[in-house]
Amino acid sequence: MTDQQRADVIIIGSGSAGGVLAARLSENPRRRVVLIEAGRDRSSSLFVTMPAGTFAMMGRPGFDWAYQTEPDPTIHGRTLGWSGGRMLGGSSSINGVIYARGNRQDYERWVVAGATGWGWDALLPYFLRAEDYQGPPSQWHRNGGPLPVGRANERHGLSDAVLAAFQSIGVPRLEDYCAGDQFGVYDVLTTAVGGRRRGIAETYLRQARGRPNLQIVKQTLVDRIMIEKGCAVGVSVVRGDQGLEFRAPETIVSAGAIQSPAILMRSGIGPASHLRDHGIAVEADLPVGLNLQDHCGLSASRFVDVPTYNSPFGPWTIGKALARWVLTRHGRMASPAVHVMAGLKSAPDGREADISVSFIPLAIDFNSSIPAMAAQPGITLGGVCMRPESRGAIRLRSRDPHAKPVIDHRLLAEGDVRRLTQFGKIIEEVFAAKPLADHIIGRSFPHEVPRSDAEWEEIIRQTAGIGYHAVGTCRMGGEDSVLDPRLRVRGIGNLRVVDASIMPFIVSNNTNAATIAIAERASDFFQEDVMDT
Repeated sequence: MTDQQRADVIIIGSGSAGGVLAARLSENPRRRVVLIEAGRDRSSSLFVTMPAGTFAMMGRPGFDWAYQTEPDPTIHGRTLGWSGGRMLGGSSSINGVIYARGNRQDYERWVVAGATGWGWDALLPYFLRAEDYQGPPSQWHRNGGPLPVGRANERHGLSDAVLAAFQSIGVPRLEDYCAGDQFGVYDVLTTAVGGRRRGIAETYLRQARGRPNLQIVKQTLVDRIMIEKGCAVGVSVVRGDQGLEFRAPETIVSAGAIQSPAILMRSGIGPASHLRDHGIAVEADLPVGLNLQDHCGLSASRFVDVPTYNSPFGPWTIGKALARWVLTRHGRMASPAVHVMAGLKSAPDGREADISVSFIPLAIDFNSSIPAMAAQPGITLGGVCMRPESRGAIRLRSRDPHAKPVIDHRLLAEGDVRRLTQFGKIIEEVFAAKPLADHIIGRSFPHEVPRSDAEWEEIIRQTAGIGYHAVGTCRMGGEDSVLDPRLRVRGIGNLRVVDASIMPFIVSNNTNAATIAIAERASDFFQEDVMDT
């Protein structure tokens, strides 16, 4: 084994958690850090750097893990594609570049579930430490962190009409949705400040990768964690057709809510019966892979009287937009998919918002077998259950690290269907409210107003999709959890998991900012618990 294969800490995965950890832990020049990434460095790719490139990367090998679920009986046996960034920066290199923290109560629910010390007030300093806010600092925002956060370079002309329509039906205007309360309608913040994606590869890792004590090993698939006498001592990996080992006294798994549980299970950490079914010796019988959650949602669209991003659409339009972005970092290619968001209460007496709504200035035609851009200009309002009731599981398909894990998720619980039905009714009101109604010239989807809750339910089960925010499969919490509140794997020494999989419950909005804050806090845990080398 060469010196290059020895380290003080090994980090598996370079995404919104692993990349942050690699940058923070390598700040100590005496600590040798090895960061292992399954994908390539795509930082200079047009698709990655251009905010609108998200759609082009989803499902595309070389950028996306391109997972597929098992048939789901709650959505009439449909299967869904689940995305995850397979490149340096992980899903921060493929996501929708929206910055959101969730509700204050999300983190208090973690505490109730046994994640002692993870309340909103404890995590807020780590949101602030990460942030380089492109505006005046306040108690909710700070300048000087690695991650630029601010307004997008592009904002569609109907955004003001959407804001006003929500306000006209009684939804308040919210000035800062990052303050812990998302009830209201608001302009979004983005991590594509200046019209260019600012993912982890372009921020944390760009600042850190020149350090001699940080080694980034790309195109390397982790097979399993090596465990000796109850402690992690390194990892076994596959690079091309070669098997290698890396050894270190500390290992951190940050491969995401789908890959992290798979790596643990291949290592003998997981539900004992499932491991034995695959002939894997049990090192720790833990509920790894359970508690899978993602936001479930419904979309509605209308045709409008002004150009949108789906029409005009074609080679000439795309070429002009691309040239404008290259030259100015403005135009539709500089745009995140979502321009305005709202937090709604599905029940008027609700304590907090439970539906998150996104305004997208385009419409998709679902009439053909393959969804495509609608021929007429259109807009979409999509809503997801902030805190879905439904749960699923990640399981091993085989012991082969190349085999994608089984995603067995039930997207819709009965309570989720009820909330999405209420959302559908509320959105009918929004589309009918002035001044937005003045621009509506026809229905795109659904084609007619559903006449009953049963009709709404059928539409929901036929069309509901995910938010691409998988969490929960290595949850932290009390004695019955995978991890203790300092993110250490129960029963195995020198091993932690740090990524979105640790969340006991999903946060009430996009998960990227919360995952970054988790990693920032975990870097402090590591430095407090592990003696500097």
